[in-house]
Amino acid sequence: MGVIKHFSSSSGDKDKSVSLFSHWLSKSDADKVKTVTETKYESLPNPRPDNYEILKTIQWDRYLIIKIKYLDCTNYEGQKILVFEGYQLKHLLAQGMIDPHFSENKDFISPIARFEPTDKGWKMAISFVKSL
Repeated sequence: MGVIKHFSSSSGDKDKSVSLFSHWLSKSDADKVKTVTETKYESLPNPRPDNYEILKTIQWDRYLIIKIKYLDCTNYEGQKILVFEGYQLKHLLAQGMIDPHFSENKDFISPIARFEPTDKGWKMAISFVKSL
């Protein structure tokens, strides 16, 4: 996951702007280009799976939904909604680490689904497990 930063060049970089758009703009249109926006992706820190706080949980049959806050993560204020199958909260806590990423590694419990950490995401997670 990344964050987008926008940078603009001034009209002083007009020649550079024209070359960026010359493949789809006519010369007369390219001369009118005054600003170019570039997109740069920067990685956000991955959450440390051992640095978290459990905010909310619900056990639905064999499914566990948790809302978790990773204390060193910045996107969505570090919050994530995760769904696990076949485990209870005590299993996750006994493991010590709760990694929000999907994994096929059998040594660690991995979520089967993730939802945006909002009220809507929480409701979607509940609807998801009810549908299984």
